[in-house]
This record gives sequence, structure tokens and C-alpha cells, in this order.
Amino acid sequence: MAITRDALIGILAEADPVGLIADGAPQDTYAAEADAILALKGVPTLTEITSVFTVSFSEPGACTRDTARWIVEEMGRRAG
Repeated sequence: MAITRDALIGILAEADPVGLIADGAPQDTYAAEADAILALKGVPTLTEITSVFTVSFSEPGACTRDTARWIVEEMGRRAG
């Protein structure tokens, strides 16, 4: 799946798994998480996505499986 970094940052901002964007954070707040997801091999799994957020925010459940599923689906839809 080929998706640009900017497109993935946009998806993560829309998903806003931790609520940072809703609290007024800039749209690129999840850039580090986007980089971590892009570094994964192949199509990311839901567990890999949730793990990226768990590690980044030191909080299990920072990204729910439902949110991770939406992120993966959007990545597929927006891949160039």
C-alpha cells in the first residue's frame, strides 16, 4: 500500500485517536505516529496500529481497534 506521509498525517488527524486535534493541537500532531506506521512492512495490522499509539503515548488503549480499523481502511482508500 503506497500512501504519502502527508495523506497519512491527514488520516490520523481525522481519526484523532487521542483527542489532541479536538483540543486544538496542530494538524501534524500525529506526524511521529505516521512515520512509525509508514516504517511497518506491508499493510499494517490493527495490532500494529494500536501498538504505535500505545508506545507513543505510554497508554494502552490510546487507539481503539475500531479507530485502527478506520485508519487502515482509509489508508487503502487514499493510497495512490
